[in-house]
Amino acid sequence: MTPLLTRFTNMMKLFSSLTLALLAMAFSTAKVHCAELVVGAPSELAGYVDALSSAFIAGEKGARLRFVLDTSGNLYEKVSAGEPLDVYMSDDLRLQGQLLADGKMVYDTWTMYAAGRIVLWSMDKRFDVAKGLRLLADPAVKKVAVADGGSPYMAPSLAALHHAGLLEKLQPRLLDSHSMQEMVKSVRAGKAELAILSYDTVLAPSMKGVGRYYLIPENEYKDDIPGHAAVVTLHGRQNPLAHRFIRFLRTARAQAILLPGGFMKPPPESVDIR
Repeated sequence: MTPLLTRFTNMMKLFSSLTLALLAMAFSTAKVHCAELVVGAPSELAGYVDALSSAFIAGEKGARLRFVLDTSGNLYEKVSAGEPLDVYMSDDLRLQGQLLADGKMVYDTWTMYAAGRIVLWSMDKRFDVAKGLRLLADPAVKKVAVADGGSPYMAPSLAALHHAGLLEKLQPRLLDSHSMQEMVKSVRAGKAELAILSYDTVLAPSMKGVGRYYLIPENEYKDDIPGHAAVVTLHGRQNPLAHRFIRFLRTARAQAILLPGGFMKPPPESVDIR
């Protein structure tokens, strides 16, 4: 072989090696990119996202999971605007139904992962919440903070008051609130003596030891139990991690994290939100 041919052969070998290396790097980069999952979740889940993330990632080698925490309404706006959220978790099924109508989510991925519960809560030592809702008949109770019409927790709260025969009497004393955090602030500030909150709110780490609560029996609002659901967005439809995360939320691993946090198991049957 002539020196020129030898040099040419060596150059071709080097070129081939570099090409293979670049292709490997490109494949690796693409793989890492595809192994990232962004989940939009309600702020109320802040105390549970680390545990959920660890449990999910444990079965997904090399994957990364990032949560974006906000109100269900704000997350709805983000998904509607096409922001890069792969999964949308929400306690407001109406918003997810609207996303379906707008073609912004993958319908057959929609899954309920938990059901909510409600409690009567107060920081005012004058009131013994162990008495339950009948405590609200006390004339000393001037204001009771409840979720407003924009929250899925309004219906169960009003249903429980109706069941107790107090709704009509208390109507003028109800303080409508946009969020659980707003209700807590109202009680802290003395704007309301008591509040009807979601159970997961009072069990959140930030609420440990704050006030006292009474767990309202589910049969007092059985037709209005709020659902918590997750769905793959249009943006995340081609991300396999998004689909696996949806299935993960109903596994024993995920439920072991959520149930102690004040949630109930989701119903075995699916709910049609179309």
